[in-house]
Amino acid sequence: MDADQCQTVLVHLPNHSVVYDFFREVHLFYKPIHTYLSIIMCIFGTVANFCNIVVLTRRQMRTPVNMILTAMACCDTVVLFSNLIYTTHYSFVAFKHCHPRHWSYGWALFLIAHAHLSLVGHSSSVWLSVMLALLRYMTLRSRGNSAGTQIGLKHSYLAIGGTICFVAVVNAPNFLTYKIHEIRLNDTCVVRDPALLGAAAYLPGIAEIALAKHCLVFRLVFWISGLVFKVIPCCLLSLFVWLLLGILKEVKANRERLLKNSHHAIPPASSNGKVVLVAHDKHHRTSSVRGTGRGERADRTTNMLLAIVFVMLFTEMPQGIMALLSGMISQEFRRHIYNNLGDLLDLFSLCEACMSFIIYCSMSGQFRNEFRRVFIPKSMHCLERPPSIRRPSDAYTKMTYLRPTDMYENGSSTYSELDKNAVVKVEL
Repeated sequence: MDADQCQTVLVHLPNHSVVYDFFREVHLFYKPIHTYLSIIMCIFGTVANFCNIVVLTRRQMRTPVNMILTAMACCDTVVLFSNLIYTTHYSFVAFKHCHPRHWSYGWALFLIAHAHLSLVGHSSSVWLSVMLALLRYMTLRSRGNSAGTQIGLKHSYLAIGGTICFVAVVNAPNFLTYKIHEIRLNDTCVVRDPALLGAAAYLPGIAEIALAKHCLVFRLVFWISGLVFKVIPCCLLSLFVWLLLGILKEVKANRERLLKNSHHAIPPASSNGKVVLVAHDKHHRTSSVRGTGRGERADRTTNMLLAIVFVMLFTEMPQGIMALLSGMISQEFRRHIYNNLGDLLDLFSLCEACMSFIIYCSMSGQFRNEFRRVFIPKSMHCLERPPSIRRPSDAYTKMTYLRPTDMYENGSSTYSELDKNAVVKVEL
């Protein structure tokens, strides 16, 4: 029994179709580009995730969210570096220089290790993003509630350890799937040296235990890979996106109501066209500004995490759907559609592993400042814009200058805003 006979076929497809021809043309067009593009992305992603790890593990950056982001960066680094070795060796060495040393038993072991590391590392990163969304949701829900659970570093460490252990245990059937087979070298690549025609080559294949008992292990691996590692986390991510967006909407409404209620400032009467500086009552101002500052920082963090989750959903959902369809539809689907789109799906995974650094740099000022402090030499700091004198921990309020426009008999006035304002630190 071979792997094709282990499918649970629910829908049969025709042997020939114009759709197959279209996907074949897409594959032939993209295939020459994929090798070079994937190598570039692997190099960039490995370096970028290394920078993420260095910056996020700095003492001042150690927060529960950043620790989970660090674990995701570690998983992505393993996947990208392993994929870089695999693509480079088999694209530019093994097939072009057909020699037994490039198809040795050691390289066959590497292929198996690469398959397991890629699956465990990538799946761990996906499930860590679920834990990230969960912890963020719990943090926002418990904010302002002293009796609620306060998320700390120990919670993030437990989430990381539990996630990796969960993925490794659930992936156990996949460890039994592969077995190294010895074949002739000329069956794997074009042999140019006649003396090597009978040489041995080693490649991973499907183990007998995976096909035993009506393909029990093979079917388990398929459903675990498609459901547990793709579809279920995508559904959970969609749920948390909906919940987080609801919380952001609620927080925004509360902040607007707070600012509206705290806006009790009445400009003093003025004459002779003097300019008036409008400020709030000290107590109202302090509480509202402090709440607004913290709320805006929380919103920025949540928006950044939502961007990460959206990227994960965009790249994982198509792969999960394709993986499930390939097991429920006849082998024509895998042969003519899934295999021809394999390189594009692989590109989605590489993009996902590389996007985190871009998201951090574009949406987190704290990450940019720390990255600049760690990686940019001090001699180049003079070329940068002078840093702001504000500190994130301080509360500030915006003062608007007004000019009286009309005077009434009771001494009151109406005012119009000038094109100037001031930012004043609130002393608590």
